[in-house]
Amino acid sequence: MKKTLFLTLLIAAAVLPIQAQTAGKCGGRFSVSPNCKVRFAEGNLQYQPSTGRYRFAPEQTLVCGWNPEYTDSRYTGYIDLFGWGTGAAPTQYSEEAADYAFADWGAMCGLPTGDGKQWRTLSDDEWSHLLKKRPNARRLYALAYVERQFGLVLLPDDWKKPQGIWIQTGIPDTIKNYWSAKTWSRIEAAGAVFLPCEVKRSGTRSDGGRAGCHYWTSTPDPKKPAEAWYILADIYGPRGRAASKASGFSVRLVQE
Repeated sequence: MKKTLFLTLLIAAAVLPIQAQTAGKCGGRFSVSPNCKVRFAEGNLQYQPSTGRYRFAPEQTLVCGWNPEYTDSRYTGYIDLFGWGTGAAPTQYSEEAADYAFADWGAMCGLPTGDGKQWRTLSDDEWSHLLKKRPNARRLYALAYVERQFGLVLLPDDWKKPQGIWIQTGIPDTIKNYWSAKTWSRIEAAGAVFLPCEVKRSGTRSDGGRAGCHYWTSTPDPKKPAEAWYILADIYGPRGRAASKASGFSVRLVQE
């Protein structure tokens, strides 16, 4: 009997971390329209050229940066700056916007979710609702540094601040959110999402420093066929912008 119980506990200990990893979602729920709530993936989308496999970043604060060696199909590390809609062709580095047609990363990545629901990319309208139109929207995001990594923090609809934690929300004159990994872990456990700042990519070149967060939406610009909408978040706050579809930006998936 004791031996059976020991084996049962041993199997459970081995299985539980795998289940937590494949679930892939942050805990908070976020309104992206009057009738739709989503959970964000546990980290930015990443791709390994040598194996042709996607993953979510192991930590919300983790980014890959850019180096020309990432274009090698034998590269065993991960990349995370994608041209618009390159779910089916994550290593598309053409600088011609006409070479880009949208294939949602969520539909193509093949990442498990634990409940069978589809990953997808938010539209520009959904981002606008999240940042501007949901109840108390401007009090439900913040700009912060986590262990010196700058990023945009999204707080869930039913946000309850952990005891003893202070957060400066909205668009401040001076950013005062400087958190240790320990402090961030408490905020994260309460359902917060962190979108880390990353360099931009142009072709196979890094395009500028880490001055802001650039996240693709699923929405093309109806007035400029060569461009699509993305979310920019910097010291002036988050807002929508359009850029060439050939630009390399970050991707964060959601699930309804």
